[in-house]
Amino acid sequence: MSEWIFNRNGQPKLLFDQDCIRNNSGQVIAYINNTNIHTMKGQHMGWFESGIFYDSANKAIGFLKNRIGTLPSTPGLAGSPGIPGFAGKPGRPGLGGAPGKPGRGGWSSNDLVAYFTI
Repeated sequence: MSEWIFNRNGQPKLLFDQDCIRNNSGQVIAYINNTNIHTMKGQHMGWFESGIFYDSANKAIGFLKNRIGTLPSTPGLAGSPGIPGFAGKPGRPGLGGAPGKPGRGGWSSNDLVAYFTI
């Protein structure tokens, strides 16, 4: 089941779809392998744990509505639009290794959509 990923302001911006992240048009823009998030080219770019997405500095960048992890601060949530239809998933790239994880700290200064559409 797919669900919206909210940014630090509580706005639905991207979609979580089991093992990938999709843009608001339904195209796959990143893959999730265990807790690691990888670009479409296989480069490590962050982590996904307990319903929270973290950037490469291990700062919160997005979250699911029903997360069980703790956010640095909890915004009010905007209404969620309908889920678009999805095309098939492209082939999964070879995935690079994950770097050591830095300590957590606050919200990321990166924009959720821009960060995952690099």
